[in-house]
Amino acid sequence: WHAGVSSFQGRSGCNDYGIGVELEGCDDEPYAKPQYTVLADLTRLIMRCWPAITLDRVVGHCDISPGRKTDPGPAFDWEGLRRLVSEQDLVE
Repeated sequence: WHAGVSSFQGRSGCNDYGIGVELEGCDDEPYAKPQYTVLADLTRLIMRCWPAITLDRVVGHCDISPGRKTDPGPAFDWEGLRRLVSEQDLVE
């Protein structure tokens, strides 16, 4: 039960329909480049398997449990992740 009490786009209980990916890091320190690379590969694979999952539906705990969870935090490079997902070819 990765998300706990949560809601996304008006639908509660994200654990029932979401895919949780845990990263190593904290809110106020940059995440390591290898994590972004692997996360981008995994995100593309997930998006290929479940086409309803688009980049605008890839969110953090801070988005689905605001006030209760803060990760990945302000140090997370969302734009960089989106660029990697869009630009890189899937490593198979």
